[in-house]
Amino acid sequence: MTIKIPPKNISDKILKIFGKERKIIIPSEADKLYHKFGLYVQIKAKRENFFKALFRKKNIIYSYL
Repeated sequence: MTIKIPPKNISDKILKIFGKERKIIIPSEADKLYHKFGLYVQIKAKRENFFKALFRKKNIIYSYL
């Protein structure tokens, strides 16, 4: 399975100034697709909302797998 991570942009640079980082969100259907199609699945992840990352108290990055 290939997970395509979106590139960083200006929002990530602004968050880095504040010492924050955005989560990478993997769709919940990824596991089902992997079992259905095998190794040849490509999944496009997305980044967390800018404002959620900005106002989060701690910079904790969770895994969604």
